[in-house]
Amino acid sequence: MSDPGPLKRALYDREHGGPSEPGEDVKAIKRALARAGYWKWDPQNYSGEYTVDFAQGTNEWSGVRGFQRAKKLQATGNYGQATHDALRKTNVPAGSPNAGQDAFDAFAAEQYEEYVPPSDVPDLGPVFAGGKSVLDHDLTHATSGIPLYPAFDDAFAQGVTIIAPEDLEVVRDSSSNPGDACYCLGASGLQYWFGHLERAPSVGTRIAKGKTIGKTCVNNVGGGPHVHVGCNVENLWGKGKEMSHKTSYTHGAPKVGAQLEAGHPL
Repeated sequence: MSDPGPLKRALYDREHGGPSEPGEDVKAIKRALARAGYWKWDPQNYSGEYTVDFAQGTNEWSGVRGFQRAKKLQATGNYGQATHDALRKTNVPAGSPNAGQDAFDAFAAEQYEEYVPPSDVPDLGPVFAGGKSVLDHDLTHATSGIPLYPAFDDAFAQGVTIIAPEDLEVVRDSSSNPGDACYCLGASGLQYWFGHLERAPSVGTRIAKGKTIGKTCVNNVGGGPHVHVGCNVENLWGKGKEMSHKTSYTHGAPKVGAQLEAGHPL
């Protein structure tokens, strides 16, 4: 039995959230879908582009969308976990060459398994010395009164020095209850809201990665002194988009890094 292994990345055509960057994984999927009867067999000429035709199909029962419809999946044309799992279990249909074999033959399975997805994930550090990277945090709540800035809390003590997780520029003053706050723009395009500081830096201040933003203030609410870090991805994903997050100050949402790697909320 040949198996391509777990999903490498989600795929989107240019009209439905993409285009995803071309890759050998796309060629492997085209080969597997062709063996399953949902695409034309022409492996020597397959490109690594996740085209609209391939994603949406050239008729009702072709392409990724046709396969999804046949398997009673949500027929979006996007290639994600459910579609990948279904294709891994699919066999070449009766009446076709190699009937009964896996749709992912050994060549396609190896091609897919060896593919290394591109990573546009910024190298984000912690917000205090000795803390974990912003990428390793999950977002536990919304930022009250500030839409599209889901957040995590960190540095749970008064007077902790808060540092920049990447090169930042302070772009807007704000305030928090209690304490001072500011909006910052990261070199990656991520936008941040840092709250519950003794004093926030002034607009226009540039702060290199690892340098001081401010210190946590006295805070007798919300679990005691801490920094509130709201994260906005609209510059990366588009206006009105935000990362998946909890709303109850509980853990369990997908990590920031995983969502940035996927390029969409998980």
